[in-house]
Amino acid sequence: MNGSSTADFVYGSELQGRGFSTDTDIKYGCFTTIISLVASFGAIVNLHLIRNLKVFHNAFGFLWAMRTIGELGSDITFAIYTGPVTIMQPSNIPPTLGLFAHQLSFTFSYVQCAMNLATAINRFVAVCYPLHYKRVFNKKFCLTIAGFVMLKALFIVSLFFSELDRDYSIIWKHLTPVCFAISCVVTRVINAFTFAKIVYVRVSQKATYANKDFRRDVRLFTLCVVQDILMTITVLAIILYNHQKGLGAIAVVLNLDGLIIIYVFNTASMAFCNPECRRYLFRRNKQVVFVANGSITGLVSPNK
Repeated sequence: MNGSSTADFVYGSELQGRGFSTDTDIKYGCFTTIISLVASFGAIVNLHLIRNLKVFHNAFGFLWAMRTIGELGSDITFAIYTGPVTIMQPSNIPPTLGLFAHQLSFTFSYVQCAMNLATAINRFVAVCYPLHYKRVFNKKFCLTIAGFVMLKALFIVSLFFSELDRDYSIIWKHLTPVCFAISCVVTRVINAFTFAKIVYVRVSQKATYANKDFRRDVRLFTLCVVQDILMTITVLAIILYNHQKGLGAIAVVLNLDGLIIIYVFNTASMAFCNPECRRYLFRRNKQVVFVANGSITGLVSPNK
């Protein structure tokens, strides 16, 4: 993108291209577009599975659907804006368009990150306090979580509009490290307690460990942990590099497309690492196992 000097800096100019494309622009732009389209397709498949498989018609399915919507929003933004702009490098982009695309992508990314923490808490309660699960994660509580996360995301994005003449980013310089410390670290701690409970049950309560529902909870928890580790590495790389100049190829990919790559893994792991999903996707006679009526909020039911 355009790298004007500080002396003749024009607001929003850093969001514009050079007016010509290099081979590097085309390579990175094509990679961004392709990986974003793949992630978008995977997110749509995930939402289809959540809607049509009864095993996900519960609090976990609702939280996972909200998280997937966050991923899908970022995927689409990268596919229709970030990738093509990187390829074509147009020099006449209105600053407001670039700012809107960035804010939109950040909003969805924040939703995804926050719902990731909510999912970790959900798995913790399901594994450690199964008798209280239905009472804690009821429909009202799940909708409250979703509403709070959306309002918080919009509030954080509104910080872009304060002191527009400043030459630094409040969000990337200050809030992103704070969010990383709170969300990622707290999620790691919660997962550690959940894992400890799983080990305890495995050693001392073999009958409980052999229970079908408990083993499914463990399987879903394992998927979440792997995704959390990859997410932590990616977010840490974004904080450290923070769109610096002169980065190597791997650093550029992590900085620009790291989250989208993680989203591809998230959707693929849910679709292919769950036997219920594999059976539904690859059986010849596809019949809807169970279709929830109404909107996506209808996915929340009292059953675990």
